[in-house]
Amino acid sequence: MTPLEGGAPKADGGGGGGGRAKLSARDFLGPVLLSHIENVRAEARRVVATSAQGEGAEPDAEAVHDFRVSLRRLRTLLKPARRIYGRKRIRPVADGLREFAGATGTLRDEEVLRETLTALDLGEAARAAVAAWVAQRSRREHEARAHIVELLRRDHPRDEGAPRADTPAGDEGAPRADAPAGDTRADAPAGDTRADAPAKGRRLRLEPHLARLERRISRKKAKKRGAKALARLAIGDALEDVRALAASDPNDGAAMHALRIRFKRLRYSAETFSPLFGERAERIAKSASRLQRRLGQLHDVDEALAQMRKAEELSSDERAAIVEALDAERARLARKATEELAQELETLTSLWSDEPPALPPG
Repeated sequence: MTPLEGGAPKADGGGGGGGRAKLSARDFLGPVLLSHIENVRAEARRVVATSAQGEGAEPDAEAVHDFRVSLRRLRTLLKPARRIYGRKRIRPVADGLREFAGATGTLRDEEVLRETLTALDLGEAARAAVAAWVAQRSRREHEARAHIVELLRRDHPRDEGAPRADTPAGDEGAPRADAPAGDTRADAPAGDTRADAPAKGRRLRLEPHLARLERRISRKKAKKRGAKALARLAIGDALEDVRALAASDPNDGAAMHALRIRFKRLRYSAETFSPLFGERAERIAKSASRLQRRLGQLHDVDEALAQMRKAEELSSDERAAIVEALDAERARLARKATEELAQELETLTSLWSDEPPALPPG
């Protein structure tokens, strides 16, 4: 979904406009947020609908993935939203959405673990061992996907349309004795590598947080700020967060994972505000996307290494061969990431300086 498809009004263009009033941050970001909220709801309904194929049916993997992406994009925009709707008002929503995302994070771990291991260049015996190990573990991926469906059915039990917007904001805390504690893995905010685990017995809900955010956006009261000023802060802050970790040791897996999340935030911020900055923001988004993808590959290998080093189902020889292949792949990715990071940071700095140079053709 492009920013304009996401509901952002077109920018003034800066040519005077015959006295046209400057676009406010509220008028720009409000429609974008409301569009993202509806997109999250639509993707949630799609997950529930595509999973209602009969007992034991496997949920649509693409639908679940699209839902998680839509949720990540909405969460990214809550940081600039705090500047116009109030930190105290937005923080509970951000915390609630992060907690919900954390409870769905096991799925990505299992998906990328399978993809990373099966893509390795291994000998015949090690490849067969990986195939058997992945097949044995596949139940975890199915259970993680089914868990997301179970969570979403609480808001969309029969896919009967959008849930009521007046759902009590505190309903997500209703106790349930048989509720699992939930998983802790997720794409956490910048600087974090794990989201907080939900308290045992909590009944996680998504809709109350969406409804609460929707009500806050719909109120006319908001801090006065220009749209372009907010955009400069959002993109500038995200870029500074990237720079703060850019010099980290590529062998530090936790730092590289945190840097990946910061590049993702920079990408989503630039995409959102591209109507205000045009090609400049679009190129920032593309640059951030390249590093996000590369660092994501590095993180996936780190996660696979952690799993393989403790995989007691494998023989010591099989485990050693797989770990050796993963170590080699990590070294290759770390070299590429180091080279690309230096190049992309230079590009990003030139694009976001106060007096940016003329953009080269292409």
